[in-house]
Amino acid sequence: MALLKKFINDELPLAFVWLILGLFAGLVYAVEMLGLDGAQTLLSPERARSLHISQMLYGFFPLMLSLLPFALFQKEGVLSPIAIGHLRRYFVVWNLFLLFMSMALLFGNIRGLPFYDFPYQLNFLLAFSGVFYLLALVDALRRYEKRPLWVNISLLAVIAAPIALVVLMNPQYGQVEQTLVGPHGDNTLGMSFALLPIYYLLIKLTAVQEFTPKRHWLWIIPLVGYAVSLIIRNFFHSLSYQEEWIFQYLTLLYLPLLWGWLRDSGVGFKTNPYLILSIGAFIFVDLQGNFLFIPEIRALIHRNDLVIGHAHIAMGVGVAFMALAILHHLLPELFRRVYAAAWTVLMALMAIALSMAGLIEAKILVGNVELFLAIRALIGAVLVILVLRIAYTRLRVPLDTPLKFYHLSGLLSDAGGGVILILGGAVLFPLLGFHFSGTYEYIVFAFMIGTGMVHWAGLHYDPQRMASLSAAIRAVCAAVFIALYMAGSLDGIALLVALYDISFALVYWLILRGSD
Repeated sequence: MALLKKFINDELPLAFVWLILGLFAGLVYAVEMLGLDGAQTLLSPERARSLHISQMLYGFFPLMLSLLPFALFQKEGVLSPIAIGHLRRYFVVWNLFLLFMSMALLFGNIRGLPFYDFPYQLNFLLAFSGVFYLLALVDALRRYEKRPLWVNISLLAVIAAPIALVVLMNPQYGQVEQTLVGPHGDNTLGMSFALLPIYYLLIKLTAVQEFTPKRHWLWIIPLVGYAVSLIIRNFFHSLSYQEEWIFQYLTLLYLPLLWGWLRDSGVGFKTNPYLILSIGAFIFVDLQGNFLFIPEIRALIHRNDLVIGHAHIAMGVGVAFMALAILHHLLPELFRRVYAAAWTVLMALMAIALSMAGLIEAKILVGNVELFLAIRALIGAVLVILVLRIAYTRLRVPLDTPLKFYHLSGLLSDAGGGVILILGGAVLFPLLGFHFSGTYEYIVFAFMIGTGMVHWAGLHYDPQRMASLSAAIRAVCAAVFIALYMAGSLDGIALLVALYDISFALVYWLILRGSD
């Protein structure tokens, strides 16, 4: 397990950045629903919501989920350093996608879509990352004398995924575009089916006894139903409510299938609590979703907060815990059982609060919607703190030298300050009496984050070399800002930035250079 464990450990810091960013955007949106005015920042309500959903769907959780076949390869002794190298390249490209996607959404390049709001062209970056993923997969496959069933399933999924991504997300003819309005039971059927191979692989990974999947008819019938729905919707006519209802209720066949797989594998809560809770959430959401699809009920609550609570259980526990089940299997000392319990309780309370708000909005109950939305925001804040606690356990480093304190200060002031200014500079600058054009300033803020990342490297790798590099960068920036200030091209903020940067550089050159 050492190869994959080291790889995950190396990739977790950046992955935690995406997770915290997505959760924080959701928290900001929840507070904005209570009256906070964020319209002048990059986290206006529509942008915060879009960033939250997109990071949950494309950030930390899918990245960790993609490690599942390689955890099985590790278990079966066919994972090599060559495959890990391809996997690193895959992570590089996917992380670039997440960076570009986040910036596109923050700067308002959104499309008003529920599942993927970022520019369609970025899908090609995801498809490109799949090339390296496929190379990593092929390296492991060629080490088998005879490929087992689960390997063939993984290979098929990896080959099909990039094609499906580009086709189904297409703005003109994609399936996602076809199901934005009206009921979408066939889409639910397809999305639910996509989780079955992942559950199969997770159960195989954590099985405590020989596991052979049975009862194939329970997934074949829904798959055929989904194929029929696609043909009808795309080549004949829009599906009627009755047709949608038939496809929606086929998802109930997944429940005895998953129960049978768990029983046959011997997997229980003590084996992997994240996996059991994920399947429990899947069962709950399936039953609740079919109940909510009843026309008379759906007419009352569709698109209100009850449905949002339903989605939070589906994604926040069901899908999220699939990824965390892998991490618990590989890093149980970091992703502990107590976190699984705490996370589940928080998401359940959030879903209850949203459901109560939805029932009030549907006039089924009488009460104060804002109270339950405030509870939602409070629970979201606690969830962010929980994730920060997990991240801190992984990210903490011993601050045993003055130079490490120097790097920590630079990381917090530059990277932290840069993030705050990117998100809220348009409000903060006028409050402090400075002009804000909304163009070049963002480039400066991004450069601040880059300088902070140099200090991050100084905390973990070569403190002296990274400090020397950051001091040189600061000196050059200070000289330019001073020149522009004295020429009258920039106002007093340029002078402040120059004084800050040159002071920080001089602390290293005059005091800390050469120290341990």
